Amino acid sequence: MSRSSHGQQALTHVVSSGGSQVRSILDHLGIGGMLLAFGLFWSVAGVVLTPTMKFYSWLMTAFVYVPCLYLVVRYFHEFRHTVLNRRELWLFLALFTWSLISLSWSTDAERYLTIIKRELFFLLLILGWIVWGRTFNRPLQSMMIMWGALGGLYSLACLISYPMRGIDRMYGFGGFLDNPNPAGYTIAALLVLSCTWWPRSLNGRVLWALLQACSVAFVIMTGSRGSLLSLMAVAFVALVLGGNRLYRLLAIGALAGAVLLVILEPSLLQRGDSQRMDLIHGALNLIAQRPWLGIGLSGDYAIEVGGTVFGHCHNMILDTVVQYGIPFTLLWIWLWLWLGYRAWRHRHESLGMAILMIWVFASVAVQFDVFTVFGRARAMWMVVWMPFVLSLCLGKSEQKQAHV
Repeated sequence: MSRSSHGQQALTHVVSSGGSQVRSILDHLGIGGMLLAFGLFWSVAGVVLTPTMKFYSWLMTAFVYVPCLYLVVRYFHEFRHTVLNRRELWLFLALFTWSLISLSWSTDAERYLTIIKRELFFLLLILGWIVWGRTFNRPLQSMMIMWGALGGLYSLACLISYPMRGIDRMYGFGGFLDNPNPAGYTIAALLVLSCTWWPRSLNGRVLWALLQACSVAFVIMTGSRGSLLSLMAVAFVALVLGGNRLYRLLAIGALAGAVLLVILEPSLLQRGDSQRMDLIHGALNLIAQRPWLGIGLSGDYAIEVGGTVFGHCHNMILDTVVQYGIPFTLLWIWLWLWLGYRAWRHRHESLGMAILMIWVFASVAVQFDVFTVFGRARAMWMVVWMPFVLSLCLGKSEQKQAHV
């Protein structure tokens, strides 16, 4: 059979599969489900494509918040069943409520209604993933593949235009990705989300490998050491877990490439710890002042290092302790490990393996940069909450007739 015939068959299969997935969404959740599907795709793709925060928020409202609220109300019985059968969701809701209550002792927070509205929108986004993702695992995996392709194409455009932009460290064209660190973490996360899928045909695999190589090159050129180290952790875990020959070869190649990169670019190590140890020491001093309740949601704090004042400590765990106290943080860590264990149990499925890999990526990434537990959707937000919501999407609801 000729290559063109193979290509036509592959295209026909893709179109047929896409059509069946659309029909499945319409049959289960109707037009509201289709709107929410686009909205959830946009919640990640918009981080790459959006020109402004306001434009991103408008589409989130139209395609995530409103459809999600409608579907939760319409299928409340099924949704309640889902919540009651997932104890980790109870823990998440308890922590979310705790964060809102902490506004009562947050001395620096202003515009309380704005903060509460922002947090409730955040909750709707989480619920949207639960409503949609737990029902449609196959379309969810297709969505992750599209994110990976989008990341590769975006990286290719940035690499082509790089010589004309007159910049040192690589970053995106604006919007959320106008800084090297958020840009590096975002593209690396998209790469990890789609890394367990490879086309069956040789031509498809070559094209997919080139797209992924563009993403890797983009992350390297951002000079974001946190995102590079997180990718290396993913490669190491993939190598330890085994899998098929292709994944082991990719993992070995990634680790060998990391060693070569350090040799060829010694500046990565010469930059030192970027005052991370001083920031950690400053955060510990703040924790000692209010160890049990923290400074509260949206409370501001400052750490002075070498004459420079920082409003963060480049470590999500320490930031969470500063904001909410030690008991809250211990419960959050327990929830995070719980979700990682869920992904581990599904590691023999391609979707479960992808979620385990992004969980590993995020677990390393949050130790080195400006991540927060709760807040508005943005590039760094995606790294923390995508593993969370995707882990919750693993496994079908025990109620066979449930729509959620």
